[in-house]
Amino acid sequence: MSVLVDPVFAALASGLVHVDWTADQIAAHLRRRLPRRFQSRAGDIARHLHDRFPGAASPDEERIAAALSDGPAARALVRFSDKTGELPAYIWTPARFQPIPAFATCGLPALTTPEELADWLGLTTAQLTRFADLKGLSAQTDNAFAPHYRHHLRPKRDGTLRLIEEPKPLLKTLQRRILRGILARVPPHDAAFGFRAGRNCTMAAARHAGEGGVVRFDLAAFFPSIAQHRVYGLFRGFGYPAPVARHLTGLCTAHTPARVLTTPGLAAAGHLSSRHLPQGAPTSPALANLVAFTLDTRLAGLARRLDATYTRYADDLCFSGDARIAPVLRAALPGIVADCGFHLNPAKTRVQPAHHRQTVTGIVVNQHLNLSRRDYDRLKAQIHHLSDPADPRRGDRAFLTRLEGRIAWLEQLNPHKGAKLRARLAAALSPGP
Repeated sequence: MSVLVDPVFAALASGLVHVDWTADQIAAHLRRRLPRRFQSRAGDIARHLHDRFPGAASPDEERIAAALSDGPAARALVRFSDKTGELPAYIWTPARFQPIPAFATCGLPALTTPEELADWLGLTTAQLTRFADLKGLSAQTDNAFAPHYRHHLRPKRDGTLRLIEEPKPLLKTLQRRILRGILARVPPHDAAFGFRAGRNCTMAAARHAGEGGVVRFDLAAFFPSIAQHRVYGLFRGFGYPAPVARHLTGLCTAHTPARVLTTPGLAAAGHLSSRHLPQGAPTSPALANLVAFTLDTRLAGLARRLDATYTRYADDLCFSGDARIAPVLRAALPGIVADCGFHLNPAKTRVQPAHHRQTVTGIVVNQHLNLSRRDYDRLKAQIHHLSDPADPRRGDRAFLTRLEGRIAWLEQLNPHKGAKLRARLAAALSPGP
């Protein structure tokens, strides 16, 4: 045990770590383990533990023991143990893969030790220790070759800088294995449309087409706001024992070096200063979707009560329905989002009534899916300029490929307009008489 607690709590925690993490099951276990005079307090202690750790998976043994030490009857238990010498037997149980019911049928690989995880990843245990980097040492050295991530700064519209943390090739390969072998097997909430096979922003926008009102909210610092303890809790819920969950968390989260944190104008610096989901890692989108499952559940439930539609595309929360939903949503969303461990960016809240342009994931949805007038006119102007034989972009294959991609995108949204622009492009590029 890394936390110094009385042996009576360490002994009780040793059995609780493998119990189905519900108040009833915790209480039933405690009644079998507590001295007779304390068995009537089992329910109080169980509720205290479940309130402290409200997830569906049991926390670490150390955290359970610490919570027991400040829970109901704690002092009386210690006095009784000191006086009588009675102590619950310490339960030495081999680590086992024990997913909560929601994940029991996902076909996740049953990994019970760090050695098994290393073998599954094709690593030695020493290599696993290095890449999981549980102490964050790679970000604390001045050696340019030591950090596991490359750091790129991208300007945002508000003038701040977004940090992209790109894993180096070997770590990226390991993250892709975790993505394919574990994370991709667990479905996110049905309202999530971003970062999912078979779904895209067009499908998200289509859910809101032709509605009386569209209300959009934005989650601030979506990836970096997801701290390592939330990722660890997810892996514990998948069924992985604490040492395996810690190493998986280490492989999927990042420490940002101090030299990067001091960059002037760095966005989300407060979140980046602790271990977090790195924007740029292949595992981060899937993990963010799964961590946001509770948020999606609550917001989808709110939408149903309002007879509205809800979708989430990454950090973009969108609701549509009649005009009355806007004031209710603006009042309810901040509290729900905060309860679920996220934060709203108030500057990006948008209420879009039917008589104004309504956009979802950059797509106009007032009557049907469409490109915005500005984007359509820009696309048409680019095609018009290509009709000039002197335009050097006529021979720029990369530019023409991008232009054809934009037309193909429009064809998905509005086939009629897309076909017109494709015909214009063919005419502009055709050789003269």
